[in-house]
Amino acid sequence: MRSRQALRLRRESFLELAKYWLLPIILGLVIGLSIFLLVNIYKMLNSASLLIVNWNPLLLLASTTIALLGGYLTIRLLAESKECGCGTELVIERYHFKSGFVSLRDTIGKTLASAITIGFGGSAGLEGPSLLLGGGISSFITRRLRLSQKDVKTLFLCGAAAGFSAIFKAPLTGILFALEIPYKRDVETEVFVPASIASITAYFTSAITLGTETIFPTPTFLMPTLPILVHAIFLGILAALVALAFMETFERTKAISKRLLGEFPMWVTTTIAGLLLGVMGLLYPEALGLGYDFIHKITITKLGEFGLATLTALLILKMIATSITLNFGGSGGLFIPSLYIGGTLGLIYAQILNLEPPVLCVMLAMAAVLAATSKSLLTSITLVAETMGPSFIIPTVVSAAVSYFLTGTRSLYWSQLLNKLSRQGFT
Repeated sequence: MRSRQALRLRRESFLELAKYWLLPIILGLVIGLSIFLLVNIYKMLNSASLLIVNWNPLLLLASTTIALLGGYLTIRLLAESKECGCGTELVIERYHFKSGFVSLRDTIGKTLASAITIGFGGSAGLEGPSLLLGGGISSFITRRLRLSQKDVKTLFLCGAAAGFSAIFKAPLTGILFALEIPYKRDVETEVFVPASIASITAYFTSAITLGTETIFPTPTFLMPTLPILVHAIFLGILAALVALAFMETFERTKAISKRLLGEFPMWVTTTIAGLLLGVMGLLYPEALGLGYDFIHKITITKLGEFGLATLTALLILKMIATSITLNFGGSGGLFIPSLYIGGTLGLIYAQILNLEPPVLCVMLAMAAVLAATSKSLLTSITLVAETMGPSFIIPTVVSAAVSYFLTGTRSLYWSQLLNKLSRQGFT
């Protein structure tokens, strides 16, 4: 009798070890390879788009129309859920209200739609489809293993963290973003260990297959001073205002989209929106697409390399282009556009006040806008610390905290709950 009980205990102990230590390693490996595939599909589509536009710049109008119509039709044909938009939003919604269930059709269909949208010039980030791809793969595997609903939900978030870490090449930032994004004022701490294992595995897999290059410059040393902290406060206030403007633009565009859908077929509104994106791109090409190149450029630029009029136009157009893309048939993420908008704001601030080095203002504003729009304070601080070095931490904490609290509970993600207590009403 005792031997049977001991055997049962050992079996249960092994299953726990396998679920939260060994399985996350497998998930990280599979998700890392899947991100490699996603990036290459995006690059292939983006190369096709560049060939079209280089042949005749006016064909950018056709490319951006393909971006939205292609994304919309892919979801209509392949996915079970016919909603277009932000992949991060879907991850949050499925985590809270579906216990981490995402069908394989939704995972593949919506990820492919995002690659088409961004590859052909839509304004969005790859982190949204990466979170969805990681979470969807985890959901598929854990359900095939017949794990409990609680385990499926836990490992769903681990998979999302792994997907983010693999695409963004910042494992600690990926871990914290996945754990912080479900709530506006809370963190899913119970998932930290398996999420860390899956994320680090996915990161190394991605680094081996895609390389370790990131969009940020080489870390630099900075001695925090009182003037720097004062600028950090002002940047936090400005970032809060810009973030509120971005969220308002996104929400109003969504409302306009819903109203137009009641009067016109989706393909008509999507085509018009695609043409409008193309016109923006003809005027300011940097406002479209993934935005990695522009973010990298503004983090290494010197004062005066960009005119204030150009930077202001890009800041406004990026808000509008992203809002149009994700509300009129396109799919993608909002993390990278938030960094783009924040970085542009920081460079404008540095240009006006003639502050050196401008990268300080750029990174502080990035963190501040991100903290406000996604309600991910720890993620924004960790992002700067992980990419720029620990000397940036103190001013980043100041800027990010100011914008985070000034914007209250407003967020780009309607599925975010306030905290874990809020979840009890849905369970």
